Amino acid sequence: MSLARIDDILEYSKKHEWLGYAVIPIIIISRIFFTTTFLYIGIFFTELNVCFSKLFRSVLIADVVYLLSAFCKLGILIFFKELNTLNDLQFQPLSVMELLDKSSVDPLFLYPLSLLNFFELSYFIFLAWLLLPVINEANAEQPLKFGKSLQMVTTSYGSGLLLWVLIVMFITLNMS
Repeated sequence: MSLARIDDILEYSKKHEWLGYAVIPIIIISRIFFTTTFLYIGIFFTELNVCFSKLFRSVLIADVVYLLSAFCKLGILIFFKELNTLNDLQFQPLSVMELLDKSSVDPLFLYPLSLLNFFELSYFIFLAWLLLPVINEANAEQPLKFGKSLQMVTTSYGSGLLLWVLIVMFITLNMS
C-alpha cells in the first residue's frame, strides 16, 4: 500500500471512531433487554405477575458482574499476559477455554467453552439473589427461597443463553 492510501485509511478511521463508542451502549442495553425478556417469559409461565421494569432494574444491577469480568481481563492483560498478536486478546478469564489448548479445540466450540466461566456462574447466582425480592413481592402470600429463584433464572435466562450460543455456533459453522 502506498503512504497516501494508509493515511486515507487512518483518517477515515479517526473520522468514524465515535461510531465504535456509540455502539457499545446499544450492545449493553440490548443484552440487558434480551436477558430481561427471557426472565419475564420464564416468570410469566410460573403465573406470577412481575413488572418488566423491576426485572430490567435487577438485570441492570446484575450486569455489574460483566463489568468485574472486564476489569479482571484488563488487569490480566496489563500485569500478567504478554501480547504478541490480536488473537492473544481473545480470551475469557477464569473460563474452561483457558484450561485447554486453543489450537486443539474445534473453532465451533471456542465460544461455548469460553462462556463456561466463573463470571457467568456468578451472574446466574447474583441475578437469582436480586430477583428474589422482586418475585416475592409479586408472590407475597407464598414467598420463594433462593433455590427456586435460581431455578427460575436457570430455566428462563439459561434457555435464552442456550439459544444465543446455538445461534453463534450456527453462524460460526456457516462462516468457516
